[in-house]
Amino acid sequence: MKKFFHCALLFALTTLIFLTATAHAEPVKIARVPIIFQCNAPDAKICAALETKIERAIHIPLNGYLQVAEYLPPEESARVLGEIWQEMSTDKKTKLADAMRPLADALDADIVVCPILQNFSQYIVGFSGWYSDEILDSYAAVELIVYDRRTDELVDKKASRMHHDTMSGLGTAFHLATVCFDTVIAETKLKERIRAIGRTD
Repeated sequence: MKKFFHCALLFALTTLIFLTATAHAEPVKIARVPIIFQCNAPDAKICAALETKIERAIHIPLNGYLQVAEYLPPEESARVLGEIWQEMSTDKKTKLADAMRPLADALDADIVVCPILQNFSQYIVGFSGWYSDEILDSYAAVELIVYDRRTDELVDKKASRMHHDTMSGLGTAFHLATVCFDTVIAETKLKERIRAIGRTD
C-alpha cells in the first residue's frame, strides 16, 4: 500500500512540475490540411481511415489538459491553401511544397502537415493458364509535406507500392496506401516532431 502511495505521489509531483513548466508557454499551432487527392478519391470509409492515420500521427496525449498545442481547423487550412495555390499554380514550375511557407504565414501556424494521395487504383483481372484464378492489380502513391515555421524546415517525402498477384488483403490499394503513409510519416519524422512539443528536457 505504501509503495502504491509513493508511486502515485511521485506521478502527481512529476505531472505538476510538467504542467508548471509548460503553463506559461504559448501553444504550438498545428495546421493539418485534409488529404489532397490528385487522383479519383476512394470511398468515404477509406478516406476516413486514411485521415484518421494522419490525425493519430499528430496526436498529443493529454493535450486537452496540457494545452501545449492548438490544432487549427483542417477545413480552414484547406480553404486558405486553395486560395494560395490558385495564385501560385499559374507558374507551372511551382510545386505544392512551395505553398507551405505562405500557408503557415497566412494561418500563423507553427507546423503545417499536408498529406497527398497521388494515386489509388485497384482492378481485378482474370488469369488464363493451367488453372483459372483472379489477379489483383493495385497501386498507391502518397506524398507528405511537413513544414516547421519555427526552424524554417521543409520536409517532403513520397512513397509508392504496387501489387500484381493473387487476391490478398495485403494487396488492396487501401493497404498499400496505409503502408505508404506509414513510410512517409516515419521519413518526415512527423511523430517525433509532434512528441517534442512541450518537452522540458
